[in-house]
Amino acid sequence: MSQINFALREISCKVVYYGPGMGGKTSNLKHVHAKVPEDLRGKLISVETEDERTLFFDFLPLDLGTVKGFKTRFHLYTVPGQTFYNASRKLVLRGVDGVVFVADSSPHRLRANAESMRNLRENLKAHGIDPDTLPMVIQINKRDVPGALPTDMIRAVIDPDKRYITFEAQASAGLGVFETLRDISRLVLERLKGHGAKGGPAATSRP
Repeated sequence: MSQINFALREISCKVVYYGPGMGGKTSNLKHVHAKVPEDLRGKLISVETEDERTLFFDFLPLDLGTVKGFKTRFHLYTVPGQTFYNASRKLVLRGVDGVVFVADSSPHRLRANAESMRNLRENLKAHGIDPDTLPMVIQINKRDVPGALPTDMIRAVIDPDKRYITFEAQASAGLGVFETLRDISRLVLERLKGHGAKGGPAATSRP
């Protein structure tokens, strides 16, 4: 959960980008890090492995307004997509304030999207976090791939109740990246302010 530094009058919030391997989580964070002014961001830390491009990013703080006079600082993390890194996935989710689920539009990735969402919910529950009340948005990425799956089909397997706001994106080109970040940040801050945000009204935004 969010942490308060009274000396600095700062609230730190943790947002985790979750989803199947190679779905675009890394592209999101790299694009954000490249575009945010240097004085507003921390060092981007990654660990490369032979089987997964990125094991995790450590932190990327962003100043995004104030809550009751306290500055807000967001730390953005991503998790490894491969299932055999589940211990790392679960570790990164500890203390999470919000989640961006990055789904892959590639025609052969429907099952991977479904399995990753199921895994996310299981890992949140293992931390005592209710996945139905945690702020979350869905980003349906890689809309430019040949034979991209229809958005409605992807939502049917990962968000059948249409609970979460959904953005279409091409993260490698930076399309839909900041729209996604702005909305998860808004939901996290609303929850901090006591508004009880659960994911917001369902909607779809196109880049």
